[in-house]
Amino acid sequence: MEQEINQIISFLRRPLKWLGFDVIDPNWKVTPLTMFTIVMFALQHYTSYLYLSTHLDMFDMFTECFSTSAVALEIAIRMGLLVHQRELRNETIEIIRQQQKVTARFHKLISVTLHALAACYMSTMMFELIPIVSPNPRKSNLPLPMYLPYMPPNETPYWHLNYTFITIMNLMCILFLVGIDGLLVLSILAAVHQIKLLKITIQELDIGAEQAELHRELVRIIQIHQRIQQFIHQLEQTYYIDLLVDFGLVCLILCMGLNVIADEVINAIWFFLIAVVFQLSLLCFSGNLLLIESDSLSSCVYSIDWHAMPVPEQKLLMVMIAHAQKPQVLRGIFMPLIMSSFLSVIKASYSYFTLLH
Repeated sequence: MEQEINQIISFLRRPLKWLGFDVIDPNWKVTPLTMFTIVMFALQHYTSYLYLSTHLDMFDMFTECFSTSAVALEIAIRMGLLVHQRELRNETIEIIRQQQKVTARFHKLISVTLHALAACYMSTMMFELIPIVSPNPRKSNLPLPMYLPYMPPNETPYWHLNYTFITIMNLMCILFLVGIDGLLVLSILAAVHQIKLLKITIQELDIGAEQAELHRELVRIIQIHQRIQQFIHQLEQTYYIDLLVDFGLVCLILCMGLNVIADEVINAIWFFLIAVVFQLSLLCFSGNLLLIESDSLSSCVYSIDWHAMPVPEQKLLMVMIAHAQKPQVLRGIFMPLIMSSFLSVIKASYSYFTLLH
């Protein structure tokens, strides 16, 4: 199954490579493609600033631009973190590659999840159909309420340049998020899979084996558990700021997006908000699976016939049960990556929306 894992990692690295940010490559360095991506995002932030500062009196246009610009801000921050923490991310990917057992069921789960993630993100390209299906003169019939400075948005060929710029920016955002979020989901589910395999190993433990052989097997199980804990700790150290940015900006994006929908229910921003909600829900669901599996590990250890073991081996089991008491949870500094955090963000977004609207 090592080949299948490498194929999944290659699938996630490809969009980052297209943007010049394939930091998983040990030989990665800044290229003209990297500089193009940086310049495009810098230009996007500048255009957003100009639009927001000149359209304070148009609440619906202001909130839509603010909402989509928050995604670009999220990506800009996470790009910096991606480069800054490249060594930690490379170590994480290498650990996943070296996993001893990868079942076909796990490979299928990862494949389906990542393709669903990519499909949901790609649905935001529906913005580009707005000029065709729903003309809006207030936005000069552009997909989004922003345009390049010093280029009139309603004159040829400037309108086409603005349309191309918005389309390229949308696609670049999608490519980056597919790569970076996909790697995070892969890492969390890999940890969940290893805990499940560890439980199977514990349940299949031969209690009647010779004491020396039983002792060696218990020591090996404890070592596997320690490696899993170290891997999860490394995940938290790598992604805790990413998760903080996700939680904070998703709340802001949803709040602003709901204000746009309140003014015009039939709006393509629905695709955008659905993708944002799917992003956070998928991450929180993956983190919740990790919590559930790690929380039940101590019970799994206790459920075997430990009373039939020699006393030294019983003590080894006590050590493992003690270390497995605390469930493994990824945290974004203030909020754990679990489904209750997802619900808290949704509730907070709706509360801020009602306050503003």
